[in-house]
Amino acid sequence: MKRALVVGGTGPSGPYLLQGLLDRGFDVAMFHTGRHELAELPPVEHVHGDPFSPEGIADALAGRAFDVVIATYGRVRAIAAEVAGRTGQFVSVSGTPVYRGFVTPAALSPPGLPVGVTEDAPLVPPEGIEGEVYGSASIRRTEDAVFDLHRRGAFSATVFRYPSIYGPRNPHHWEWPAIRRILDGRSFLVVPDGGLAVHSRLSAWNAAQAVLLAVDHPAEAAGEAFNCADDEQFSLRQWLELTMEHAGGRLELVSVPGDLPSPGWTTVVFHYSGSKHVIVDTSKIRARLGYRDAVPAREGLARTVEWILANREQAGSWAVLDPFDYAEEDRFVAVWREALDGPARVAARWRKLSMPLPQTTKGAAG
Repeated sequence: MKRALVVGGTGPSGPYLLQGLLDRGFDVAMFHTGRHELAELPPVEHVHGDPFSPEGIADALAGRAFDVVIATYGRVRAIAAEVAGRTGQFVSVSGTPVYRGFVTPAALSPPGLPVGVTEDAPLVPPEGIEGEVYGSASIRRTEDAVFDLHRRGAFSATVFRYPSIYGPRNPHHWEWPAIRRILDGRSFLVVPDGGLAVHSRLSAWNAAQAVLLAVDHPAEAAGEAFNCADDEQFSLRQWLELTMEHAGGRLELVSVPGDLPSPGWTTVVFHYSGSKHVIVDTSKIRARLGYRDAVPAREGLARTVEWILANREQAGSWAVLDPFDYAEEDRFVAVWREALDGPARVAARWRKLSMPLPQTTKGAAG
């Protein structure tokens, strides 16, 4: 029987990866710390240890060999080095911050990522970008190390670049700021630039689907990096509207300029200081591996909101960036609305002076 190892397994996509491997006939083990056991995990072997230290990785995996290793967290470079020569296929999860211009828009000219980022777009240099605090260069160095082992024949490697993930047990629920305000009886939510920003998203179910395609098509996946994202994408405003609909509430979305520090920054990755649009091109994974959503995005979001509502304490205790300081938020919005009074009067006069809408040739002739 073929053997597979999943490093991780208790995060958003973990249970679906494990079950997918079982469905494909693998004898499956999962390597994790053991601190977050889940009742909903399928029946697989648990290997407990420290996936974040070379010593812990070596101790846990000593003498073991696998047909497939899927690394979804931990020190991926150390994991890859440890299983080199002891697995036929190594699949790792990376992220879209590896693209130059995502975290630090000024690294590109004009600033920010183009719409439809392909896998061959410029990456963050391995040495990093001056002034960046996120550490995306580490992601680049990890990808480089994995592909270097692939070129040296240690295993066949594939890297999947995840965008913003959503689903049950997500380390950061971007839906929580809206959901908690509904639960707390708030009337509004501040959003930058009216929620026009678009960041590619990927549900936990579809993330597992993407990774499992490398197992299904090892030759086509060998030595390749793939962008991942749901079939259907939404602006921030649309995502919040859908979240509110599934949560059974309604908030006024108060628009403020994105460059102005505000409570709305907590709804967007990197506090809206990164690229305003992060839309990845997924034509490669569709053409080469046949990717299609396992769960449509709207259904995935509905399931996510349902899980958050059923696990409010857990969802709200994880890496939540929102302070939920409602008193300060009220003061911010009051001052902002007062400041808008003058521009609103000017806008009303300008509307009277503006030219009528241009007609098309057909409309003019009609």
